[in-house]
Amino acid sequence: MKKKIVEVMKYLDDKGLNHGRSGNVSVRIGADRLLITPSGVVKSEMTPEDILLVSMDGEVLEGARAPTVEMPMHLAIYREYPYIGAIIHAHGLYTSVLAVAREPLPPVIEEMIMYTGGEVRVAEYAPFGSEELAENVVKALKERSAAILANHGVVACGRKLEEAVEVLTVVERVAQIYVLARILGKVTTLPEEIVKFQQALFQRRMGITK
Repeated sequence: MKKKIVEVMKYLDDKGLNHGRSGNVSVRIGADRLLITPSGVVKSEMTPEDILLVSMDGEVLEGARAPTVEMPMHLAIYREYPYIGAIIHAHGLYTSVLAVAREPLPPVIEEMIMYTGGEVRVAEYAPFGSEELAENVVKALKERSAAILANHGVVACGRKLEEAVEVLTVVERVAQIYVLARILGKVTTLPEEIVKFQQALFQRRMGITK
């Protein structure tokens, strides 16, 4: 799994979904531990040895580096949503545009809802790495698998790492479509009945109970 996390970070960099030292990834290991990327390294140049094993209390159990400063956000998401098994925080171009504008991503194509659960909300601004940001993101993720972080980036979640990558890819692509449609001057969202139908399918697949 450490090797897979390293491969994912390289993939994100290659596809323009993340860059440089930014972004972080974690994967839940059992009920009380997770693997997480370190702080302050070029993510596309990491090795499996750079990945840390930490407890749900944030204690480093394995690894010589310091964990990402966004670890409080990862931990808070896992504690609140037990069906989530992997988290990616990245800085794609078009999702970052929406983050700076502090605009949510509405459901403009059906594919999006199947991956995200509906509109991708904007988590209220708070300093990176803070407990306040963690709380804001948890709130924005209710019945969703992605959230935009105001003036920051995006978080994508999945039951496993591959699914989180799919969610991130779809959100960035739809964000590009949405921004370009806004430039054209017209955005048409999906009918409400279609949104609700797709949301029900998403919630059933993810095991979300109200």
